[in-house]
Amino acid sequence: MQKNITRLCQMDDWVFEVKMVRALKVRQHGEPYSAVANLTANGEHIYIDSHLSINNEELNKEDFLTIYRFCELMGMKNISYDRIKNGVKTSKVVDIVENQCPKPSIRLVK
Repeated sequence: MQKNITRLCQMDDWVFEVKMVRALKVRQHGEPYSAVANLTANGEHIYIDSHLSINNEELNKEDFLTIYRFCELMGMKNISYDRIKNGVKTSKVVDIVENQCPKPSIRLVK
């Protein structure tokens, strides 16, 4: 796997910026996939717009961690998503710890 994935690429007089990602859950590209997620990037933040699976399963922990690692490589600062459970919509923001600005260390001196 790549170490970094760039969101920006310049070719001639054009700059290409990744703003949307379609993620497919499949072992080999071209085979039938079992789930799809659409992600939208806005600066250093990414939003999971939708997630659909063949069995109407929710996004599980392992799948979310895969998306997390992808977003980490893209240099994103956080991931946000909405979830509807029992008819109640909740929003969540997950910080990508590895991409947060380092906190200054405080050292006490006499």
